[in-house]
Amino acid sequence: MKQSLTMLAAAFLLAAVSPAHASSSVDLSVKGLITPSACTPLLSDGGVVDHGKIAAKDLNKYSNTQLPDATLRLTINCEAVTLIALKSTDNRHGTSIVHSPSYPEPSAFGLGLASGNRKIGGYMLKMLSSTAEGTPRGVIESVDGKTWFDAPDGTVWQPSWMRTLSAATGSAAMPLPMKVFSSDLNISTWIFHANYLPIAEEIPLDGNATLDVVYL
Repeated sequence: MKQSLTMLAAAFLLAAVSPAHASSSVDLSVKGLITPSACTPLLSDGGVVDHGKIAAKDLNKYSNTQLPDATLRLTINCEAVTLIALKSTDNRHGTSIVHSPSYPEPSAFGLGLASGNRKIGGYMLKMLSSTAEGTPRGVIESVDGKTWFDAPDGTVWQPSWMRTLSAATGSAAMPLPMKVFSSDLNISTWIFHANYLPIAEEIPLDGNATLDVVYL
């Protein structure tokens, strides 16, 4: 036993004095925070925008067909005042198609694919009339949850970005702790050029997105 221990000690000693001074270990940290307050998001109308049946003959052949805008009421109720944000995820990622030069594809959520992998169109989300505890507040957005930018009413909410309400504006924009958040979520949908789509068959609009509460 002593011999084995001595050989082991010698091995560690040699490692310590090696010219490269290379570390033979690396640390792993597991971090997180258990919050005592839970927040529940809710969308009016079950979160569904239904445009019903759209006759193929009513679609524009060589330009996008804009469908009527819809508005859903978005609310988040927290058990206590909490720092939160909402992150959007496009569950039909890669199926959106450009609406106009002002709104390129990355700004839009997809409507799924028709036969032949044809992109059907897209939709954009915007937040309007946002409040915290019933008091109007400005919206801010972030990619990483660290750097925040003002997102005034009418600003397109891009997929994978986070949004919340602001305690300040401009370069000092920072998330506001809140208990009750509410906003009108505007959904603007369009269908791509009819001559591109297989309109001889039924084409279901299949947009789907997830809004996740993120605890900051």
